[in-house]
Amino acid sequence: MTAEPNSGGETQARRRYVDRSVRLWLGLPNSSGIDTPRLPSQLERQFLRIEEYERPDRDEWGCWDHSFSENFLDGNLGVPEVDRWLVERRVELGAHTNLEPLWPDGTRFAVCLTHDVDVLSARSTPRQVVRHATAGLRRGEGAHDPLRFARPPIRAARAMRRGLSRSPSTLDTIELSSSLETAHEATASYFFTMPASGGGSRYDCTYAPEDSCTFRGARTTVSELIRAIADDGFDVGLHGSYYSAVHPGVLAAERDRFESATGIMPTTTRQHFLHWDIARTPQLQNSAGFTADATLGFNRTVGFRASTALPFRQFDVTADEALPLLEVPLVVEDSALLGPIAERGGSDHARERVQELVDVTRDVGGAMTFLFHPDKLLNPDWLELYEWSLRYLAESGAWLTSLGNLEQWWTARERKLLDT
Repeated sequence: MTAEPNSGGETQARRRYVDRSVRLWLGLPNSSGIDTPRLPSQLERQFLRIEEYERPDRDEWGCWDHSFSENFLDGNLGVPEVDRWLVERRVELGAHTNLEPLWPDGTRFAVCLTHDVDVLSARSTPRQVVRHATAGLRRGEGAHDPLRFARPPIRAARAMRRGLSRSPSTLDTIELSSSLETAHEATASYFFTMPASGGGSRYDCTYAPEDSCTFRGARTTVSELIRAIADDGFDVGLHGSYYSAVHPGVLAAERDRFESATGIMPTTTRQHFLHWDIARTPQLQNSAGFTADATLGFNRTVGFRASTALPFRQFDVTADEALPLLEVPLVVEDSALLGPIAERGGSDHARERVQELVDVTRDVGGAMTFLFHPDKLLNPDWLELYEWSLRYLAESGAWLTSLGNLEQWWTARERKLLDT
């Protein structure tokens, strides 16, 4: 159960935070002498995610499901209401003052291309099969788990059917997605898991940094693959394990393991299974040293969880404290469109939904995060959706970038606005 928000009402810290966010979104310099427009109370409630503090509802994976959302019940989940209000204020202010552009080089909107590397390849190593099978013995959230002892043989059989390899190839997964992005002169974020051995959840990924794989025709390790991706200019971040979202110290330990294995200290992150608790996870991510997160979305549908498609620094309502951690909302996820628990409709419906969300984000000049899993590109329908999305985003004038690059741009823009 999530903690109650601090008094449920406005505080000085909260007022300063909201006003600062609005000022940065508008691009209104401190030197302008213009007062910050006041965000309407209902939009402020949606932006601060007050309903997630107030209601204990969580789905079977411990996540805030879209069906709990007030915006979903009102039919507004696909509408960035905060951003539409901001567009009106920009028009008013732009008539008599210069506003700082949101994005570089005159681009209309920004898109973070991201990938959760849950699975490296269609095939698995024998050790990965064993890890995956034994992880099935771990209990879920509830103490009663009647399927616990049935999972290991089922998992092992499924992995065997997909095929074994001493060095599984990434040709049709990570290599494919990165080559598509390079062809569009885009970059992206790749989030890799680094869970410690033992413990953990049955939902966690089961490859390890020392595992062998084949990357660009050469046998290598997962650690070396990560370094190669980073050397190519892609952002490599941590895909925090299931329990790292709520258990203190786990995320920091995984970040340390990432650095030890690769020589790279990641600054960007996304939680596995989108397991994210508003009263705990941002604080844990911030304490672990991350500067940007892209978890704030839904597993079973697409849309605007905080009623905005713009980046913002997190605010802990319970602690009444602003955090330096930047959140770039997750708006489109492949599994939420084509997965077994997704909204129904198939490939045509998925393209229509992506187009709707891209168009509205472009119209308000926002930023949105796309999540496509590299292993899902083995399915022709999922691959076609990603290829179509990249083409449509490029045609729409998007800045196609990584979470790390966007965080650097946004931080520099903040400094410019606040120092002027």
